[in-house]
Amino acid sequence: MATVRFSESLKDDINKNAKKMFEANISKAKRDVPAHWADKMYQSFFPAEVIAKFKALPDYAMDKEENMTFCGFHNEPEDVFQTAEYSTKAYRCDGVRLEFSTAQPWPKNFSKEVTGFNNGYSSGTCDFNDTRWDWLKPEFKEYNRKIFEQESKQEKFLEGVKSIINTYSTLAPALKAWPALWDLIPDEAKERHKKIVEKKKAEVADIGADLDGMTAAVTFNKLTK
Repeated sequence: MATVRFSESLKDDINKNAKKMFEANISKAKRDVPAHWADKMYQSFFPAEVIAKFKALPDYAMDKEENMTFCGFHNEPEDVFQTAEYSTKAYRCDGVRLEFSTAQPWPKNFSKEVTGFNNGYSSGTCDFNDTRWDWLKPEFKEYNRKIFEQESKQEKFLEGVKSIINTYSTLAPALKAWPALWDLIPDEAKERHKKIVEKKKAEVADIGADLDGMTAAVTFNKLTK
């Protein structure tokens, strides 16, 4: 009797589809950067009187920047957000672009010793030991916590899916155990499965995953597309 087996290719496709369910929420959390960060960070780079002198110069005297890229802190503590399956650094992030309310004068020699900010070619980090960033530390940690919350939900769901597809060697009994798996299967595998008539009644194994919670996640994803 022909069956649809969990090949490595099919497992990869299912995992990719499961991962995609959470990508929109993760991207939204990463984009949800407090609007005041850019201007307030710029005002922390230099004393107010220096910024006033910058702005008094003619436009040709200095470069101007409309945004900067921020990746968190350097010299930071080893704080992490942690679940049983997933962890991430509390004071580091992927580069996010911070937009100034208006273009700001930008010195050609942007010294980290002066500004407390290591301005790299495509990224920048604040010195955690510099007290001028005390206001930013808790705000950044909260920003990162929200990203972690979404990423850990994704990781937990992927672990559950992995448990299912590793418990069964074929598709039919896995679907009997968790029907919502159908929404993660690529169309080609669905068509093959439809052509197969199972003669044996598959037993439902204990896979150690929260199937009800995972089903709710799949259903919610479908309703919000």
